[in-house]
Amino acid sequence: MPKHLTLFLLMPVVLISNWSAAQNLNDINQLLNTSLSGTARYNAMAGAFGALGGDITAISYNPAGSSVFLHSEFGGTLSFVNNEIKANYFGTSKVTENQNINFDQGGIVFVFNNTDPEGAWTRISTAINSFRVYNFDENATVLGTSPKGIDQYFIYYAEGLPFNNLPLYEGETVEEIYTYLGENNGFAAQQAFLGYQSYIINPASFDDYNTKYTSNVLYNEVNHQLNLINSGKIRKTTFNISGLYKNKLHIGANINYHKLDYSQNHRLNEKNQYLNSPIYNIEFENDLVSFGDGYSAQLGLILKLSSLRLGFTYDSPQWLTILDETRQSVSAFHLEEGLIVNEKIAPNTTNIYTAYQFQLPSKTTLSGAYIFGSKGLLSVDYSYQNSAQTKLSMFDGSAYLDTLTNELAKVYQPQHTLRIGGEYRFNGISVRGGYLEKNAPLKNNALQTSAFTFGIGFDFGVSSLNLSLVSLDQNQQFSIYSEGLNTPYTLSNQSAKVSLSYNIKL
Repeated sequence: MPKHLTLFLLMPVVLISNWSAAQNLNDINQLLNTSLSGTARYNAMAGAFGALGGDITAISYNPAGSSVFLHSEFGGTLSFVNNEIKANYFGTSKVTENQNINFDQGGIVFVFNNTDPEGAWTRISTAINSFRVYNFDENATVLGTSPKGIDQYFIYYAEGLPFNNLPLYEGETVEEIYTYLGENNGFAAQQAFLGYQSYIINPASFDDYNTKYTSNVLYNEVNHQLNLINSGKIRKTTFNISGLYKNKLHIGANINYHKLDYSQNHRLNEKNQYLNSPIYNIEFENDLVSFGDGYSAQLGLILKLSSLRLGFTYDSPQWLTILDETRQSVSAFHLEEGLIVNEKIAPNTTNIYTAYQFQLPSKTTLSGAYIFGSKGLLSVDYSYQNSAQTKLSMFDGSAYLDTLTNELAKVYQPQHTLRIGGEYRFNGISVRGGYLEKNAPLKNNALQTSAFTFGIGFDFGVSSLNLSLVSLDQNQQFSIYSEGLNTPYTLSNQSAKVSLSYNIKL
């Protein structure tokens, strides 16, 4: 009888797993990303609109901002982005360039002015705005020489697993056993199976109950080429209501719908093993697709004190329900009876993981602005968000994601975001500029994101046309894999983003 308990015939193309989630620290770093995105006016002032309002995208950051509008208005934004991504891995750098065009933002605000001069509420506004919080579309190539190889990844997951899970017995196929292990033993057993079937690792002994493993790959150091292809977006749609109380205090609230669509192709090539290495020229490919949606809420205030404006915004945690799908394959070369054999293990199986909840922490923003009459303004925003409070959990109350959540609390730190913006107006033309700075979410990490922004706007009375340029320097640190081969690399994205917005008053 086959030792995998195949009492029924497994012919899967889909695997349902309750033993592990596909997300790891690298993917969560991606989900914590934000960028300057929205209307061209908002981008041109680095998003420093917390005490200003009067911009459709700004409503999605401080809900009190919609009652700053004097007239109903709608508009949209088109953006072009050029990404120049520099990867650094053990001192070796590689630059990759790519471009994309997106419809970034669209929204409308309805303003209802109170005609009663004695009324407490001067104005009531409602609005809907939808925009890309973050665009994942980018490609990168990581090159370098590492003292650790992919064999360490497979050994990490194989240790402690009884050997009788890994061979193919009579009548069994790669697809069947890969699926069986995922359903009954989890992600780690699948990785061990791939490593053993591709000859990268061997058991210390071929006893069924052996739990120790060794490498078949001989090297002092290996050459790595990691190709990353990311695509997708995080989109936020805001449903807003705001009021101006006694012409002094703007008060607003938002209900936000968040939509996640993310995919990554992660392909590692490893070469430069010893000439006498039994296994060489290894390729390991992983595909991840994540779908998710969820909700959050916001409360905001803007206080008018003559020429001074003070703003406050509280963002509730974001609760996202995420469903992950993964596919894997591994190949390696070895000699067999004097012939070169390329052993490729491709289960042709899609792992579909049980949906889980991803919770981003709450955020608080303090803002201030000074208005120079009709000539212009200066504005400053400061935001605080404790990334260490990021959580993952299962809807059934099971605790297997607690380990990852506890790890996040140890490696993440609070993030501080500073935005400064200014605008000068003359003859229906506005000239704008700004600066943004945000520290990395990982502890002991000096990398940060910064941006210089510029823009110009033309007011035609019933409509306006705005143009912005954002020069963003975004620096992030990742590891090749979360476990085993966890050697770090950095991605520095120097992007230039041009946005064009057209708005019409109703």
